[in-house]
Amino acid sequence: MSAAGRSSNRPGVRSTRGRPVRGGIQRSPRRWLLPVAMSVVTVLVLALYYSPILGVRSVQVDGLAAVPERTVLDTAGIELGNPMLQVDSEAIRSRLGAVPEIADSEVHLQWPSTVRLEITERVAVAYVPADGPGESGVRLIDAAGVPFRTVPRPPAGLAQLRLGDDRADGVRTAMIALTALPADLRAQVTEVRAERPQNLFLVLAGGRQVHWGESTAADRKAAILVPLLTRSGQVYDVTSPDLPTVA
Repeated sequence: MSAAGRSSNRPGVRSTRGRPVRGGIQRSPRRWLLPVAMSVVTVLVLALYYSPILGVRSVQVDGLAAVPERTVLDTAGIELGNPMLQVDSEAIRSRLGAVPEIADSEVHLQWPSTVRLEITERVAVAYVPADGPGESGVRLIDAAGVPFRTVPRPPAGLAQLRLGDDRADGVRTAMIALTALPADLRAQVTEVRAERPQNLFLVLAGGRQVHWGESTAADRKAAILVPLLTRSGQVYDVTSPDLPTVA
């Protein structure tokens, strides 16, 4: 047996291309670098989570028109100095959702120290007389049918809703019709009669009426109504979009 063959059988010796390598298995330093790196990252994350080093220094509010900024800040409940990583965006959005005038909100963390609140306010498209205990004036209603604010008098360009016993269905049907109309035509609607939600009437400035009927095919009815109103008449019937009439 040759010397090379004998050396390959000796303990602690490995042959690499015929060259003996002594010292047994050598461990790579990469095996302990990963655990150390993970430990360092964990310590840093914990330090940032509990430390005020990257704490909230300011709160910015965007999108306000009617809601006071102080109302938003107080409701959001964001404490200055708290670590940014402890800001609970969903909890903040939930609290802001309790403000009647706010339709939606978004919470953005702007590092290193600013929380930005993006607010979407409700926009009134109709109103009903305020009828709560001790209330006077009118209640504004947005496109989703949500009453959200009481004001002393109706703003210009809004339609009054006249509702029957089924108020919820009446509001829903009225909103479907109003939001289907182009903005300039909607501004001409002074009244929506929804005493019977499935037999809706719109009253326009000047006294002309639109017999809308059910809430179905709202977009088609609105598209037909625009040219139909160029014809002389007092009652414009779009209950059947295939057979609109003017009387």
